[in-house]
Amino acid sequence: MSKNFTNCDFFDLPKQQYDIIFSNPPWINFNDLPEAVKTKLKPLFFSYGLISSSKNLLLGGSRIDLAALFIQRSIIDFLKNNGKAVFFAPLSLFLNDGAHKTFRNYKINDVPFMIQSIHDFDKTPVFPDILTRYCLFGCIRDAQNRFPIPYFIHEENSWKEYQSSPMFSPSDSLHICSETQAEILKGIPKFPLPKSSVPRQGINTCGANDVFIFNEYSEPDASTCLLSNKYNRNCIFPKEYIYPLASSRNFKTDSFEESKWVFLPYSQSGKPITQEQIEQNNILKQYLSTHRLRLVSRKGTLINTAISKGKWWSMLGVGKYCFAPYKILWEAYGRSTFNPKIFPGHWQANQSLQAFIPAETLEQAEAILAFLKDSRIQEYLSSMRMPQTMNWAQPGKIKKLFLVE
Repeated sequence: MSKNFTNCDFFDLPKQQYDIIFSNPPWINFNDLPEAVKTKLKPLFFSYGLISSSKNLLLGGSRIDLAALFIQRSIIDFLKNNGKAVFFAPLSLFLNDGAHKTFRNYKINDVPFMIQSIHDFDKTPVFPDILTRYCLFGCIRDAQNRFPIPYFIHEENSWKEYQSSPMFSPSDSLHICSETQAEILKGIPKFPLPKSSVPRQGINTCGANDVFIFNEYSEPDASTCLLSNKYNRNCIFPKEYIYPLASSRNFKTDSFEESKWVFLPYSQSGKPITQEQIEQNNILKQYLSTHRLRLVSRKGTLINTAISKGKWWSMLGVGKYCFAPYKILWEAYGRSTFNPKIFPGHWQANQSLQAFIPAETLEQAEAILAFLKDSRIQEYLSSMRMPQTMNWAQPGKIKKLFLVE
């Protein structure tokens, strides 16, 4: 009997084929693996069709779950033709934008596989203390995938059946809905939008919120302001580089009460100010010099590119669009209700917490807002089963609703 068992790393296991596979693969993002393991597995992400370039893996692809690679290899190397497999898996494979788009080609190089059904355990604690949302799904090798995929949710101690299909592209994340809801979603028109107004994420300090974001503000004179946060007290700045930062309270009322502020060392063109501009302004020079080591030490491929070019005071998510006359802002993280609102252009959105669409005129902003207020947009977001998560209404989801000109 012992000859039927093997104890080794799955990715070192010799190929052999089975009629049926039942598996609970590891759930961990590529980016969270030890460096030695990343080096070993990176070529496999290429060979099993999950990424097309190293750039994909360095950027959004770093969020590919190891489970996707495990599943791809199981199907192509261990299933017989028309064999069946059942996997426990993170729901991100089916519901998250971006990184798992290649998995949702439902094909490993030239070999297709069909998803037979997905069982979403919702809040049922099959694996206690695991925060990742997960499912059990079945598939058949060498069969073309078809939509809608039967999708079952464990609700009130029973399985309730829904339909699941992508809305715009076959590899998009799935929308989970009843037949009636599916018909409603089919009726959403695409709204025309100029390229300059595509949805955007908020300003990203790359881990340096304490340097750039403040929650106390005063004006000692007409040209300067005094800001404080938990780590930096009574810091003086030229007023031209300080902007109000949206917070949750701004979406609860119609007021524009300022409670947070962000220091943006940028020109209105969206480019970082120059070293010469810093040298000519003693206030800026003193503050940035004090925090130079902190800012130079930030990690991340994109911010390190800016730092290597000498612009170590740079941030991500800052461009000319941040200084448009108007913005339609909404809370993109951890909500279940979509509540966009027009803000004057000097207001800024905060990293992944909020997203926005820049607009050049009030008329344009109001037209976009009216479209986003359509009740079908709430249905669209709810059908992706992301309420209360970090992926509730991120820009990529909203962008799909627009026809970018």
